[in-house]
Amino acid sequence: MANRIFVLAVFALWLSSMAWLVTERVMPGMGDGHSPSIETFRDNQVVAWEVEWANNPVGKAASVRVAGVGGTVELHNRILLHDMPISDLAPTWMRMAVPSLGKMSFDVKSRIEVDSLGNFSSFHSKVSLNEMASVLRISGRVKDSYLNLTVSTGSLPYETSVYLPDSNSLNEVLFPGSELPYMYLGKHWQEEVYSPFRASGDQIELVKVEVVAEEKLFFAEELRRVFKVEYQGLLGSGISEKARLQAVSWVEPEGSILRRDVYLGSSHLRFNRLTEAESNAMGQKFFEDMITLETDSFNSEVASDQN
Repeated sequence: MANRIFVLAVFALWLSSMAWLVTERVMPGMGDGHSPSIETFRDNQVVAWEVEWANNPVGKAASVRVAGVGGTVELHNRILLHDMPISDLAPTWMRMAVPSLGKMSFDVKSRIEVDSLGNFSSFHSKVSLNEMASVLRISGRVKDSYLNLTVSTGSLPYETSVYLPDSNSLNEVLFPGSELPYMYLGKHWQEEVYSPFRASGDQIELVKVEVVAEEKLFFAEELRRVFKVEYQGLLGSGISEKARLQAVSWVEPEGSILRRDVYLGSSHLRFNRLTEAESNAMGQKFFEDMITLETDSFNSEVASDQN
């Protein structure tokens, strides 16, 4: 039973990372050495999404940016999904190892900190599975061009250090954005993206992003003009163009992302953006207590480190 829980916990981390990060980690560079994604948020602005799997609602996701200590900035993220068909989502190796995965509900909370100069500093995440709180915890802190990672499940901590070739690319991995500004039909770019969470062992991936079409999309009971933006991996010989498709975003001309599809397993997760009023209402449920408690805890840790 313990091994089964551990496998599910690791998978939950994989799933949550993929769901949030695949569409977010590639952003056109905006210069100044700052993370482009976190700057698309205003302080205390909640950006929230309804999540679907195979056209069925399965949960909610949201992000909010708040002021930290001493000029720092914190980005809090949460994704809450229920009755997820794990066998459909799991990679092949997991389906072979644990064939009867069934369905699972999980809650992933994370806090990302940016220092006063706009550089990524640290992150903390915890995963709850079904009714089991904080089954898995993962944290990372940057020191001397290395990301020091700590992963804990029960009484089994694991620590490792990962060299960061470019902290800006790590910013693009970890910060979920709410906008893709300056889009136009035919625009394209590619980025080398770094992620310490990739299962393949190759932590650098080349991804091509292109604005491929102009479409119409209903949002807030209005028909909106949007650009369709596709994200495709460039590595892997013999892989079809369709198989390389990782995600699709639908973006208003002003830059707001209204919908995102993230391709996983045999289907995809769909993130439908909520209106500002709906996002604020969700923020009251998702973040009010979490931000207060986690910020107080973090401040206590900082004070302890300074003593």
